[in-house]
Amino acid sequence: MELREENRMNNHEKIDTQCMQETDAAHHLHPFADYRLKKEQTSRIMVRGEGAYLWDSEGNRLLDGMAGLWCTNVGYGRKSIADAVHGQMVQLPFY
Repeated sequence: MELREENRMNNHEKIDTQCMQETDAAHHLHPFADYRLKKEQTSRIMVRGEGAYLWDSEGNRLLDGMAGLWCTNVGYGRKSIADAVHGQMVQLPFY
């Protein structure tokens, strides 16, 4: 599958999808997963997020419809939020 330029990962970001899927299956329990199908199905490995979208290790862009249930209801790649978090981490990361 040829990826569009904006979906390409840099060389240092390339991952071994199968290795990540095996590690994921061995060490992580996913919410909403049907564990009876664990040996038949593999996990989708997410590698990047921007706005309301995620990209998997195969270059597919997906709308992240589950984000609001957890911690990314403001979207991915929000520089203003990253800058605010960075400022706080520099000033006082933990107390």
